[in-house]
Amino acid sequence: MDCRLVQRHVSAYVDGELEPTAMLDLEEHLARCTDCSLQSRFLGSLKLELRARLTPTPAPAALRARVQRALVAVPHRSSQEQPSSHVWWTLVSVAASVLLVTGALVGTDRGAPQLAAAGTANALDAVLRDIVDRHKDRLPAEIATPVPEKATSWFRDKVGFRVGSVVFSEPSVHLEGARISQVGTNQAARLYYSVGDSQLTLVMFKPSPSLEQVLRSGTQLEHAGGKRVRMSGREVPYRTLQGYTVPLVQDNGIVYAFTGDLDERMLLQLVATARFPH
Repeated sequence: MDCRLVQRHVSAYVDGELEPTAMLDLEEHLARCTDCSLQSRFLGSLKLELRARLTPTPAPAALRARVQRALVAVPHRSSQEQPSSHVWWTLVSVAASVLLVTGALVGTDRGAPQLAAAGTANALDAVLRDIVDRHKDRLPAEIATPVPEKATSWFRDKVGFRVGSVVFSEPSVHLEGARISQVGTNQAARLYYSVGDSQLTLVMFKPSPSLEQVLRSGTQLEHAGGKRVRMSGREVPYRTLQGYTVPLVQDNGIVYAFTGDLDERMLLQLVATARFPH
């Protein structure tokens, strides 16, 4: 896969919309191409920022008319005529303009407390959506092993943090494999488990400061639609999205996010009784 093809599909990659084979091919290219990797991280950051700032609101008619007039006035160029670097910097310019316009629109329509609450909810939504998508895409494991120590040692020097083994008290939980993943713009470790006939996905990553604050503050978590449950002596923050329950436990600077095809109470109990690495 060459750079031009990657640039054509990088947006779908960031959104998790590619087929598994294409996803793997693109990930292999990003692992060895600094420029494309930079573009992928930028686009991921941009989309995360837009999700955090915006709620679905129809654009004013006057703004739509101005955009349409501007598009008509732009001279057409074929993809062969337009160099990839021009496309990239055009994207950066458009992104900056969008952030300025949307920031102004949101800022004039809402008070600061309402904007902060909406930003918190949208930021948590973006993280949870990535976790659920990582479970649903079921990309193949890069290392298939039932031995937790082999999986965690495989991650050494592959992600920007130490990946430790989570120990479940329930004997029906069995590790199947692991792969490198991504949450927003952050590298993550994804581990696959079977629990009887059900599937469990664990995603580990370093949280952003805003996510850390949400998980520590009961008020902010509640404003973001989350809940806390106390089971087996542990408080477990969680939220439901797209029909999936997603518990998130922060321990020693790492967030452990779980989801799967399990009953909500069983999933919460598994997380509440799990032992996290130190």
